[in-house]
Amino acid sequence: MTQTIDTHADRAIDPADVAQPTGRFSPRARSITGYGVLAAVALLSLLAPSGEEAFYGWWSLLPAVTLFGFILITHRVVEGFFWSGLLAVMMIHRLDTPIAWMDALYGQITNPDNAALLVLLVAIGGLLGVFEQMGLASSFARAASRLARGPRAAGLVTSVSSLLLSNDSYLSASGVGVSLTPLNRRYGLPRTFSAAIVRSTGEPGTTLNPIGSTSALIAGLLVAAGYGADQLSAYLDVLPFLFYSMAAVLIGVLLSVRVLPIIGPMRREFALVAEDADEETAAEDARRLPNFLNFLVPIAVVIVSTLIFGQIQLGFILAIVITGVLLVIQRVTTFARYVDAAIDGMKDIFSLVILMALAFVLVHGISTLGFTDFVIDNVSGVLAPQWLPLIIFVVFGLTEMLVTLNWSLYILLVPVLVQLAGQTGASVPATVAALLSAGTFGVAAAISSDVGLLTASATRVPLYRHWITNLPYQLVAAVIAAIGFAVIGLLGVAA
Repeated sequence: MTQTIDTHADRAIDPADVAQPTGRFSPRARSITGYGVLAAVALLSLLAPSGEEAFYGWWSLLPAVTLFGFILITHRVVEGFFWSGLLAVMMIHRLDTPIAWMDALYGQITNPDNAALLVLLVAIGGLLGVFEQMGLASSFARAASRLARGPRAAGLVTSVSSLLLSNDSYLSASGVGVSLTPLNRRYGLPRTFSAAIVRSTGEPGTTLNPIGSTSALIAGLLVAAGYGADQLSAYLDVLPFLFYSMAAVLIGVLLSVRVLPIIGPMRREFALVAEDADEETAAEDARRLPNFLNFLVPIAVVIVSTLIFGQIQLGFILAIVITGVLLVIQRVTTFARYVDAAIDGMKDIFSLVILMALAFVLVHGISTLGFTDFVIDNVSGVLAPQWLPLIIFVVFGLTEMLVTLNWSLYILLVPVLVQLAGQTGASVPATVAALLSAGTFGVAAAISSDVGLLTASATRVPLYRHWITNLPYQLVAAVIAAIGFAVIGLLGVAA
């Protein structure tokens, strides 16, 4: 995810790569257009109310729409988050914007939950560096190649591996992305293809796994809000209505075996796939690699440690430590080389850490503007309770596409929706499933998604390219989910 100056720069994603233009417009033309529109939006925002207690109404949508529009025009993701977050702060504080923005940045970085996510990303980067430089990912790919005797088999191994690691979407994205992308490349499959498979089966698979990290959060929120006697039964009530997750996983698996056609910008990726894919993996084939079980050890440590201690951050840190001890004992590497590999991996993911810090400022800003409350107020006036799940999915699917709040959205709205569904007579499981489906769609489709950023990093795909090639498949899954919630409305499913 970041530009490096060492000999491993070829495996990093330069933030500038995110801005690589496609089509007939030059980078200069895109920048001029994007910043021209940004200047116009900044002037327009001066007409909005100001102050933390002001009611912004439709104005609360402006930063999120600006983010989406700026990135679409310029393809520059980091700058989009920076300027959109600054716009949100400026709408509230006006002349005090510079100080207010710095205060917001400090406040969000030091927030325990946000700091935990940043620590997690750094730890994941360290483990990715170990996977790549120590040959663990290559050894696993070599072992998997015995099952994958062709492009369809390689794709299927990728989707199945992602689902098997669906306890947590971070683990799925990082482990599968870094290990199986080279295998798919060997069979002429673009990196964007691997990234799309991982994205379709990662977080959607996690929500279909009753012991997945997202599932555990939703189950806990449901019980805390007074729905269900225990977490497992509460989540099992929600599970049958997770139409988006079901559709996304099915699409990911069918795409992996090429049953589904290659559509949209992905077609261009297949047409331009590098002819030297075999040369790219030839060096890996010639290397003496450690036993592939060394790749499975840190994954097992992450899963077991997270279940025991309840902290995935600690799981990744322990995985780095334990894997290092094993590799040094086996004389695969020295302690100094191992530490260097982990640090290099942390460097490679640092631009993702910066991007997430900027995203925290933006999310805090739009929250202060009343973005979520405004959407809730405009959603609650549905005509009939059975249509509430469809409205929830459509409205929050659109907002999550603009700025994905994910777990923050669930924490904010699950208690509200349990109460709202109870008051209106709507089905609580279907309504909560609609919100979870909308959030999962945001994770799988939004350019601002942390899982998307990690997937792009693990598969070495520029973020914008991954987003634009993955998006058509997620939109198809979203349409299928919308049809599912519409059928609930037609059947009159209520509480």
